[in-house]
Amino acid sequence: MFQNVLVPVDLTDTHQRTLEIAAELARIGGGSVTLLHVIEVVPGLAFEEERDFYERLAEAARTHLAGLGKQLDQKQVAWRAEVVFGNRAVEVVRCASEAKADLIALTSHCIDPLKTGAGWGTLSYKIGILAQCPVLLVK
Repeated sequence: MFQNVLVPVDLTDTHQRTLEIAAELARIGGGSVTLLHVIEVVPGLAFEEERDFYERLAEAARTHLAGLGKQLDQKQVAWRAEVVFGNRAVEVVRCASEAKADLIALTSHCIDPLKTGAGWGTLSYKIGILAQCPVLLVK
């Protein structure tokens, strides 16, 4: 069913349920999971000026992704990790397209139905609108 599942994550521990679902979907389809972390570049600040800062962030991200990857190893699901720099929504959609992902599994928050205008600018909303493949929002 799903051969290539992209799971964008930040450095929090809020992605456990998403990771479990992505792993199961990939396992059923004999596919793999790509763990993606996007480091947002500070607008107006040249990347070269803060190379050490960004490299420390990238190292922390690689360590976090390796920990998530160990969980996928335990579930016997193939995985790889990728750390990129740029705008989070744009980079998630770009990476999904380049990797030919057939699903993006994304942790999202619940929106209060009484406050329907809130949450329209969230990362998950932007990815859901821009992505060319199906997007699974896990709440």
